[in-house]
Amino acid sequence: MKIAILLILALSTLACGEDTSAKKDAVKVTSLGTGEGGRARAGDLKRDGYAVEAVDLNQDEKPDQWVVKDSARTVRIERDMNFDGKVDVWSYPAKDSDQIVEEEMDLDLDGRVDLVVFYQNNLPTKKHLSLDFSGKFSITKFYDQQGSLLRVERDEDGNGVADIFEYYENNQRVRVGWDETGDGQPDRFDTL
Repeated sequence: MKIAILLILALSTLACGEDTSAKKDAVKVTSLGTGEGGRARAGDLKRDGYAVEAVDLNQDEKPDQWVVKDSARTVRIERDMNFDGKVDVWSYPAKDSDQIVEEEMDLDLDGRVDLVVFYQNNLPTKKHLSLDFSGKFSITKFYDQQGSLLRVERDEDGNGVADIFEYYENNQRVRVGWDETGDGQPDRFDTL
């Protein structure tokens, strides 16, 4: 069951799409690992002072989802996807609606966030992925307004700055760029 959930979550991060723009967004890849009761996104995952609605998703008489609310809105939704009693997915709705704008996932269940997905209008706009499950994000994927993949940036040397850039058109990778100066911008390109 654990492997199936991880595989489904990992496969959901893969996509192909059209390149409607070669415009570059400068992104520094960072770590969002968990810390003493908190993470970078929320700053504090304590439930004190919030109303918490527990839900039993698999009907085993144990809660698997917690909806954390303040007096006016849902602050976050926490889910235990492998039913081991620990939260693996944190979803954050927009302040003015119930639409999810960000989701964090612990894919290998080690307590560190391995995947962060940003949404707009229920479609992904950006994903940060830690392939080695170290909590350090080495891949960032960018999507267009239809949720199609535009660009993938990779930090191959682990210094926190992207050094390989893949560009997509018509569901195919069409160009690859390399940063040879270490400034986070591609200096050399190969067309495929």
